[in-house]
Amino acid sequence: MILLDTNAIIYYLHRIEPYASRVKHVLIEREDLAVTLRVIDEVIFTLIRLDALRRFGIKRLDQLREHIRRRGIKEFASAINDIEELIEELGVTVLDDKGSLKELLEVIRSYSLLPGDALIAVTCRHYGIDAILTFDEDFRRIPWLKVIP
Repeated sequence: MILLDTNAIIYYLHRIEPYASRVKHVLIEREDLAVTLRVIDEVIFTLIRLDALRRFGIKRLDQLREHIRRRGIKEFASAINDIEELIEELGVTVLDDKGSLKELLEVIRSYSLLPGDALIAVTCRHYGIDAILTFDEDFRRIPWLKVIP
């Protein structure tokens, strides 16, 4: 099974080359794809932030929160729909995040990862996932994960 990381999904959805083509190649070849709830969270958040900047010039998080409070989340429905459609069309398995606080802190400290990436790595270990589709070089420090491409 291959876990799709946030940046791979963002590059694919936004057609950022040459990354999008490399992601598409893997998506076409493989059927054993997975994402975690953490990755979905990161993708939706990133897509909303990009859309808010592009359409409304919103740069700061507090401005985005205020915009959503006043106008609702519906203006950013495409961010939610894009990841939902990708998951459904490709039959991507959605996994719950797994691990303990002790495991998370151990991975953060041992491999010098930020907490979000450490949670993804711990979750992969729990599910026996040995490959991750990412352009984040930090995952190369994780001994139980093969970085693709």
